Amino acid sequence: MAGIKDIALAANVSLSTVSKAINGKADIGEKTRERILKIAEELDYHPNAFGKSLKNKRSENVGVIICRESRPLSGNPFYSRVLEGIEQELDLNNYNLVLHMLSGEYRGKLPKMLRERKVDGVILVGPMQSHFIKDLESVNLPTMLVDPKVNENHLNQVIIDNEAGAFLAIQHLINNGHTKIGFNSDELDHQSFIQRYSGYAKALKHNSIELNEQYVNATGWELGYERVLAMLELPDPPTAIFSTNDINALLGYKAVKAKGLSIPEDISMVGFDDIEMATMSAPPLTTVRVYKEEMGSIAARYVLDELSENPVSDLTMTVAVKLIERDSVGPVKGA
Repeated sequence: MAGIKDIALAANVSLSTVSKAINGKADIGEKTRERILKIAEELDYHPNAFGKSLKNKRSENVGVIICRESRPLSGNPFYSRVLEGIEQELDLNNYNLVLHMLSGEYRGKLPKMLRERKVDGVILVGPMQSHFIKDLESVNLPTMLVDPKVNENHLNQVIIDNEAGAFLAIQHLINNGHTKIGFNSDELDHQSFIQRYSGYAKALKHNSIELNEQYVNATGWELGYERVLAMLELPDPPTAIFSTNDINALLGYKAVKAKGLSIPEDISMVGFDDIEMATMSAPPLTTVRVYKEEMGSIAARYVLDELSENPVSDLTMTVAVKLIERDSVGPVKGA
């Protein structure tokens, strides 16, 4: 990224002359100003927000970047709550949140707030493309990842105790007499879903229950209705289904209804995340609670700590989860 020294060298002028040209000072010739500004544009120079805030060298902004999905952020019951936690923590510390939504394929150009250093730190929420993360590291800002797609061990991150949460969910079903337990998930290309599958498999193994591959359906995105319907149409269907998020579990509810079955009388259902809709479903969904606001708050506190006199580096924070028992789990029918 070009700086005023690069412009000064290219224009063969002093740093103060470059500064006057960029800041619109009157004591510089118009031709010189135009030549310097043209060179600045050619070098892809962007004014540094820190330089504009000479008193404290800070913008007092923290950037939050979320990868845009097919639905708006307001319709994402997980990341919207994480964002609330970030915003509340920043507000308590008199910092502003600058939100940027990444859309589509990253094409090698970082968001303007990063190129121009208009933020003091950045929080990445959810899955991000690896080459975007690599480019971001070159900006050298305090960075925290929240629920990343892959485990970025060399970066600071807040992650969910996914494996333990899935283990709790499956053990709860086993405690209710279930041994035929389905696994309903989106594609296993996100570390959260991979770890939840691991917890599912480990719980079965711990209880000497053989994993039936016919009961594992991890395809597409938010195809919970189709996946659960396919499981229910097996010659020997599962008596319970674990979904790796609540959205897919609630979509599965519709498949159960379409087959003329009842929850939990005919089949038990467990989700993961504990979104608000889980309490409003009929019956209310048993699920694994993820403390979403806390994840956001931890991420914001870390970035603020990095900007303080006592920074903490190389942090991976695993947030504990809790099984929330509601009415979607019952004993095996006929047991």
